[in-house]
Amino acid sequence: MKSKSIFLFFVALVFSAYSCSPKGDGSVSEVIINGNTMYVFSLNELKSDTVTLPLSSLVENCVLVQLETRDDAFFTPGATTVTEKYIGVRSRTYLLFDRSGKFLCPIGAIGQGPGEYAISLYDDIIDDKNDLVYLGAFMENKIMMYNTSGKFIKDIVAPHRLQKPKMFLSDGILTVVHLPFGDDKAVAIQFDAITGEVLKELSPPPAHLIAQSFDSELISTRNASGVFDFLHTSSDTLYHFDVKNNTILPAFMVTSTTEGMWKRYFPLNKNMFLTSVNMYDRDLRRIVSIGTVATDLKSKTSSWIKVVNDYYGNMSVPIGSVSNGYWVQNIQPEQLIEDIENRLAQRSCTENDKQVLNKTLSTLKENENNVVFIGKLKKEINAKLW
Repeated sequence: MKSKSIFLFFVALVFSAYSCSPKGDGSVSEVIINGNTMYVFSLNELKSDTVTLPLSSLVENCVLVQLETRDDAFFTPGATTVTEKYIGVRSRTYLLFDRSGKFLCPIGAIGQGPGEYAISLYDDIIDDKNDLVYLGAFMENKIMMYNTSGKFIKDIVAPHRLQKPKMFLSDGILTVVHLPFGDDKAVAIQFDAITGEVLKELSPPPAHLIAQSFDSELISTRNASGVFDFLHTSSDTLYHFDVKNNTILPAFMVTSTTEGMWKRYFPLNKNMFLTSVNMYDRDLRRIVSIGTVATDLKSKTSSWIKVVNDYYGNMSVPIGSVSNGYWVQNIQPEQLIEDIENRLAQRSCTENDKQVLNKTLSTLKENENNVVFIGKLKKEINAKLW
């Protein structure tokens, strides 16, 4: 649950700062905080109808990869990391595939020994250049380093406990931001990515970043080149970590007068943000989706959107899995078969869509390993989308 006091503290900070006049459609404003520009998007100012966007307006391409089917390569659904060379799946253990879907090896294992993690994984980074994998567990005092053959190399030992760590790799520096509590000495630590030497720490943690419970989350996309972005759900704000200056800067937040909203922010690049808007339904006793908003910081405009995969028959697709410069959908073949059959039954399904969908359907088999849709995000989205 979000800490209301922390959230109100930060909102007060935002609106006590100098706010620039909004342009565009009036939904986005610039706020200057300590010389840094933060963008504030108001849901109350959003007046647009839902716009359907083709996936091709957001990604350069889209391929469907069949992961190799073998007993040691199966997994329960988990977060998926894609790079130019690899596909990594963060499940109970970490599994590494190449981009063709061939299973390479498991990385680490559950346990107490060297290279093992005693609790579930929270983040991962694949370093294509050096063929290295970094894994961060839910709560440890270390980041584990392996090579892409599955060999454990070393623990990068942190001077403090790390809760729910998120990582960023740039110019040989591994930066780790975690979820600090009141007794934690630092919110971020920078390491030499090869030697593991501690280079810098950011301490003490700012008051608005101190968590009240483990219900808080850190979410990072690492989509914008050179930018370490992370969402801290307790303050309902997206931050940028300035690695060079060892400081955390507020970058984006969504405001609304409606209580109970739960939001996740997904930067696609430096100028295009997606916000997943959800609400806790007391009757259903679960969080339900309200919709997705796209915000263009260049034009200061926003719109409710729905994304369809125009590479594969214009099926509706989730937008939450965007990270490391890729849109990714890791899905069981049985579920994809059902999704395709549902799309084929829709009146809006054209003959061309049917041809593409039936061709895809012919390649799928039940009881095989998952398939992964992969689309490389465009660095710049220049076309007016709505």
